[in-house]
Amino acid sequence: MEVSSVGIDVILDHDHKEPPRCAHGPTLLFEKTVKQKGSQRYFSCSAFRDRKLCNFYQPEERKVSKEVAASREEHYKTIGPKYSHEEFYQRLQQVKQYISTDRVFCKTCSLLLLKDEVKEHKVSHNIQENITDLSLKCFPTSLLDPIENNKSYAQYLFSRETVKFTVKMLQDLGYTKVLCIGAPRIHEAIISESLPDTVNMKSLLLDLDHRYEQFFGPQQFCWYNMFNHHFLDGSVAHKLYESFLESESSRIAIVTDPPYGGRVEVLTHTLKKINKTWQNKDTSTDIPIFWFFPYFMEPRLIESLPRLTMLDYRVNYDNHDQFSRGEKGRKQGSPVRIFTNVSPEKVVLPEPDYRFCPICKRYVAVDNLHCDFCDSCTSKDGRTYVHCFKCQRCVKPSRVHCDKCGRCEFQDHKCGKVWTEGCHICGDLDHKRHNCPNKSGIINRNKRKLPTNDISSNTSSNKKQRRMRSKKQKFKGHQSKGNRRNPKLSIS
Repeated sequence: MEVSSVGIDVILDHDHKEPPRCAHGPTLLFEKTVKQKGSQRYFSCSAFRDRKLCNFYQPEERKVSKEVAASREEHYKTIGPKYSHEEFYQRLQQVKQYISTDRVFCKTCSLLLLKDEVKEHKVSHNIQENITDLSLKCFPTSLLDPIENNKSYAQYLFSRETVKFTVKMLQDLGYTKVLCIGAPRIHEAIISESLPDTVNMKSLLLDLDHRYEQFFGPQQFCWYNMFNHHFLDGSVAHKLYESFLESESSRIAIVTDPPYGGRVEVLTHTLKKINKTWQNKDTSTDIPIFWFFPYFMEPRLIESLPRLTMLDYRVNYDNHDQFSRGEKGRKQGSPVRIFTNVSPEKVVLPEPDYRFCPICKRYVAVDNLHCDFCDSCTSKDGRTYVHCFKCQRCVKPSRVHCDKCGRCEFQDHKCGKVWTEGCHICGDLDHKRHNCPNKSGIINRNKRKLPTNDISSNTSSNKKQRRMRSKKQKFKGHQSKGNRRNPKLSIS
């Protein structure tokens, strides 16, 4: 059976000045394209791809009253953090006064506990006791369980080796301030001064995980959604971010480790906004970026930010089997690399795993050999590539050239499979599906009521509506059988 749904695109340039908001800030406008039917536009959550985690959905053409929008905002307040950032910080100061044996962290609630709260949590919750000064002040990632859901937070934490390399790289390049977007362990290493020469460095962490509010003060952390550039704690946090960018701006860099399932074009849109804020400080240069992402996403990143280049450094994580050096790791090592707009020649990669290529003028993996025909060190995945003279480029060693397909493929591949990088609707290579002239008109689904996912469209409300429809059908059935009811009776 052929799947009719082609795909979903995000529309960043639209006429909506104030898109509707979900619990994670302004939503994004998406367009779902369906073969032979056209497309439909709707607003949905920018951060979470799973409707079970954030069920906001509103067709583009649907208008919502100010009253409904206000009721949504009130509802969002009830599902947010239990305490404000300032209240979390005050609790932290109290816990700091306790001796380490009296400090308790509830892993079930992800909450530092005051003394009078411990007894209640100990009954059925997972408790961690004896919290050291170092964990409390500088290393909350040692206490907080990572939220590894790939459709939401996708929290994978850098290994100590990766942290040491990244911080040293930033130091060697002369940066004194680092804006960490979803990179908590880099932030921890800088503010803890646990690594050499970090005493003169400053860091600000922007992250969607509000749990960090109880460990980092208002000057060190902002509750932030990188997919819509929204500060969930309001204008105070936004002003702190602007102040951090503007002071000593010439020696600042961005380190970002976003979820790999996140849309590249959306993340790029956010980075461009940050760059614009930074350039308001009378500078025409781009803010230095170090973006951690899988190597196979390189074409999409370069398409969005052409000035980025990929470094060969393999980024390892502590809590991801495939992205680590462990026994369960990939044979070629982690597929995650660093993409940067800084000249690759300036970034020194450590021996003995890396070497300097004098022809390419950059550091590469030792297995990444220079190809005289391509005039480049061509390997992407950690293996030594081989040159195919028919394709006129280097390919992975697991590929062989297929004359029938006209390209290099796996030896046991099926010939005739068509790969296209262009439009999924008409097949042309000069445009994408959302710009296809053959795309049909907008799917009109206004004939049936679509949910807006406000307060009145939660699960219990939907069940109630189904019961009401069932009663209405029964009522009509009784009328057809001559069992007349009160004509003034209405079922809503």
